[in-house]
Amino acid sequence: MAAKKKKQRAPKSTAESTRVRHLLSLDAERVMKRLTAKQDEAVGLFSRLRTREALIDLCRSDFTSAPFAELAKLEPKEQAATAGFHEVLHELRWYVSYTEDMPSTVKTTVAQYVRRLDELHHALRVTLGPPEALGHRVIDVPASATRR
Repeated sequence: MAAKKKKQRAPKSTAESTRVRHLLSLDAERVMKRLTAKQDEAVGLFSRLRTREALIDLCRSDFTSAPFAELAKLEPKEQAATAGFHEVLHELRWYVSYTEDMPSTVKTTVAQYVRRLDELHHALRVTLGPPEALGHRVIDVPASATRR
């Protein structure tokens, strides 16, 4: 009798790291969508009501509750991309929590942070993959390579 073929599965650690990459990518995607869609409105509330809650809420991330053991499943390059994005997000959260700047300066500063985060988000997506790809990496093609 022929031996039964065993269904090959990805090693457990690979499957787990794929899920971790997917969740981190999904979290970063949600953060960026909130920031780009609501930053002007949140600054407007800060200006009118002198309340910071809307600005702080834009910086909310599930990353801060991710256990170290889960993050350790990522490759060092993936860890660095994740840490880089969230470090700047943390700086923005700190700024909007404690700034004494006038609303026009807050608007300019938040916009600068969002531009930096957008660049880091792109690098994160290249490294981890977009959330809809379930953790598969994206190939980053320079713009000059696509022109002919």
